[in-house]
Amino acid sequence: MTLFVIYATVLASNMVHMIEYKGTSFRTQTDCIQFLQEQNNHINFTLREHLDKEDPNSTVLFIGCSERSKLPNNDALT
Repeated sequence: MTLFVIYATVLASNMVHMIEYKGTSFRTQTDCIQFLQEQNNHINFTLREHLDKEDPNSTVLFIGCSERSKLPNNDALT
């Protein structure tokens, strides 16, 4: 079964990282996008909070939805 997740692309220490938003997955991309739109403020706040602990100079480049299987699995969960 295909699962969709929310992820962020982040520039930190001159490298681009993909970070998955933990604890939430969706059966359809439409459901994922709807949740992302409805919870936009919370997602941005918790992401920034996480990044401030890890690398305060990091920059969020993009937040979106993707199939989990298409994301690299070597970065952190937030």
